[in-house]
Amino acid sequence: MDENKLLVDDNNALKEEIQSLKACLAQAEGFERTIGKVDLDSKQVEITCSEREKQLMFDLDAMTRLYNISILFIREGNLAPVLVEIVDAAIAISGADFGNIQLLDPESSELKIVASRGFPKWWLDFWNSVSVGKGTCGTALGRKERVIVEDVEQSPIFVGTPALEIQLKAGIRAVQSTPIVSRLGKPLGMFSTQYKTPHKPDKNTLQMLDLLALSAADIIERSHI
Repeated sequence: MDENKLLVDDNNALKEEIQSLKACLAQAEGFERTIGKVDLDSKQVEITCSEREKQLMFDLDAMTRLYNISILFIREGNLAPVLVEIVDAAIAISGADFGNIQLLDPESSELKIVASRGFPKWWLDFWNSVSVGKGTCGTALGRKERVIVEDVEQSPIFVGTPALEIQLKAGIRAVQSTPIVSRLGKPLGMFSTQYKTPHKPDKNTLQMLDLLALSAADIIERSHI
């Protein structure tokens, strides 16, 4: 199979999804204007419509970011700027304060930070090489599934470890780590987002992070061809 053609097909699918979301958003905006002209005793309809519009805006922004990441890789053919865009997308999608992406070193089997936003150097030095079981990312690597820590001060992953002091010193109270896995199930890396207050991403956010992880996996694999 032509890998570049597959990536283009994925981009086209994302583009179609973006157009569909735009159409839905326009419909929602039109409906909101309509009900605004109607004398209703209850404000619930307006609230529901407004919430729907916000959700559509969120979905549209997320899908557009995914599409732009794929286009950037096709245009540049360079993984480095794409990794930064993946971090920025993860932060935006999850409403986070910090973010980083790690790639799995095949020789050491450790996660190595390759792009990040918002962290001081001493934090990056501490988490630069992560083995299975260390912190949220190392735990996610071992479990082969996403790990969410709503409050680092209450999590057994951090309590009683040097990592807790590091997180608190950096102002981090919550973390989520999502594995980046190839379509054949091969672990490639991890992206994590961190929050200044206790936090748990909602279902829709997690779905968008899953799509980001799939897109990242495809791009990372193709960069090694």
